[in-house]
Amino acid sequence: MSVAKVLIVARLFFRYFVRKALSAGVLRSRLARIFLGVGVLAGVVVLGAVATSVFREIVPGRRELFLVIQISTTTVVFWSLIAFIFVKILFVTSDDLVRYTMLLPVSQRERSAALALYEFAMVGVCVGGLFLPIAIASLVRLGPDAVPGLLAGIAMTAVTAYLVLSVLYNVVSRVVQAFGGSRLVHVVVLSLMAALTLWYNGASMTLIRDMSSDFLRGGIEFHVVNLFPFLHERLGWPVAAAAFLALTTVMVVLAALTSPAAFPIRRRFVRAAVPLPGLPVWPTVTALARRSEWWIAVVVAYICSVMLWLDGGTAFVYAALILLSQGIYVYAATNRLRLMPGYSRSAAKEVVHMLLGQTIVTTVHAVPISLFAAARPEALADLRIVAIALVSGVVLTTLIAIVFVAENDSPIVVFTGYAVCIGALVSIGAMVGLLQVPGPWLGFGAACAQALAVVYSIVGMKQITRRKRHETAVTGS
Repeated sequence: MSVAKVLIVARLFFRYFVRKALSAGVLRSRLARIFLGVGVLAGVVVLGAVATSVFREIVPGRRELFLVIQISTTTVVFWSLIAFIFVKILFVTSDDLVRYTMLLPVSQRERSAALALYEFAMVGVCVGGLFLPIAIASLVRLGPDAVPGLLAGIAMTAVTAYLVLSVLYNVVSRVVQAFGGSRLVHVVVLSLMAALTLWYNGASMTLIRDMSSDFLRGGIEFHVVNLFPFLHERLGWPVAAAAFLALTTVMVVLAALTSPAAFPIRRRFVRAAVPLPGLPVWPTVTALARRSEWWIAVVVAYICSVMLWLDGGTAFVYAALILLSQGIYVYAATNRLRLMPGYSRSAAKEVVHMLLGQTIVTTVHAVPISLFAAARPEALADLRIVAIALVSGVVLTTLIAIVFVAENDSPIVVFTGYAVCIGALVSIGAMVGLLQVPGPWLGFGAACAQALAVVYSIVGMKQITRRKRHETAVTGS
């Protein structure tokens, strides 16, 4: 295996990501990128200053800093999962690039090594950026004495988490390929990874409580994610560093041995039977139901629902809300229909068909989750709330899909869409909780908000149509 070729292909991957990320709207402008960079730098400085002031009050010494770092290991693993899935999904939707690398004079081992190097750098940048304020505050508060703890709790944990996830991804991919599912590898593996992330997010609260209890008792216990801080505290920094090097070596060897013999090309569409082809909304429903990413959301929703149902309680019905995660792609998923010869439909009809199509697809796949309520009747009240949330979520995600069109799977656009969606839901929940609006007025306000979202969706659809008509005219001239 040639190291030079690995570095060349890895540089190709990096350049692709930069151009993909900066291909969204105003980010094509150099001035906008400068403002974005200055904003990110200012944000890091502000967060670092806030963390420093907080640490002065609650972290008087090394013992308290150790608790902060130990608890940080749980969030380091969680964000490593998120970054890992993000990078994988970005390449799943970009298999044209992978096909291009197959034309280069590089072996599959070299291609896999370059991809692993790229993924490792991306996960490191994401985790490092998120925990940079804590690192700054720790260094300001304790000086060089904080470095070993930061390396053990953040850097070593992030590297090990990435390597473990890579080995797990490779092993599951090989198992799926062995059973003849080579074109469904990405759907199956990413579904399992997303379900693992959601499960770990719930389990992390228990880990934080256990670590806090250990701190109050004046001791430290082993909780897997805090392996290196545990070794650092009990046996010293040299032992923790030696364990990290040994574990890293083993995981790198396993990742190399378990890497797939051929890069699995994703299946863009799934053969899903959609009945009643004569209905006007059938093309929209078919375009949504046959997307492979949609089935990832369905599998994750079902897995989470089963896990929550086994844990007891009524929270399992809220797993149906995971189906809304694909709502921001409703415009991009149906865009190929608008390219068909003779296709003409008004903006209002387009929005209505997108709303109806997403409602039908979401409702049909939410029915199996609702059947669990038959064995637990106390969940019926929560089921009604979920039904209302699904309808409202369809309207909101359709509006976001039109405002932030994710046609090229640009990560900036996708993350912006999700951030706006989550921000809107949190703001609405906070306003309802603070204002304590009576039920009838709350329903009236929600109905008005939904109607306004539909109107804005139609206006946005008209603007997209005008822009594309203008681009076509300019290109033709």
